[in-house]
Amino acid sequence: MYDYDTSGDPARIAWETEELFVEHRASLMRYLRYRLGDFATAEDIAQECFIRFFQARCKQEVIEQPKAWLFRVAHNLVIDHGRTKKLDLVGDDEWRLIEAGLAAQDMESEYRLRISSLPWHTLTSTEMECLRLRAEGLKFREIAGVLDITISTAASYVARAVNKLRETQVERASKDASETSRYGRITAVRSR
Repeated sequence: MYDYDTSGDPARIAWETEELFVEHRASLMRYLRYRLGDFATAEDIAQECFIRFFQARCKQEVIEQPKAWLFRVAHNLVIDHGRTKKLDLVGDDEWRLIEAGLAAQDMESEYRLRISSLPWHTLTSTEMECLRLRAEGLKFREIAGVLDITISTAASYVARAVNKLRETQVERASKDASETSRYGRITAVRSR
């Protein structure tokens, strides 16, 4: 828990906000870019989150979990943005490609390829959202707060998402192994 000033001193609250900005901006931006697919809008919403934090603290609101609070505000602002934005529909397959690309943007190319080939389309939007928040370091109780669900539901969504992705990897590895052994037998027969 952060040691916040309770006097409402704007200078002290500005310092708290700056500390929070330094610590969580990158994670918040990754989450917003993932959700929005637009760097400029993600940047605007991230700035709005920190402004709202500053304003809430100036009103002497106690924020016990600032990271979860920021992600909750960001989540709500993304929803609001979606309501006001003109409909620009992207198909499910296109969206999965965007998600895979964003998830992999900072990874090595081989690892990026493996991540992008995961069956993201098998996950529900809530499973994907919970998994993404968990990847950004939020605890289950923080995810629950962001999405307004119970802690056990958040844990369940993450577990289901991981299991779906894992099952597909096991199936793929099994298929690759059987093809390798089949081709290995063919090679052995031809070499006789």
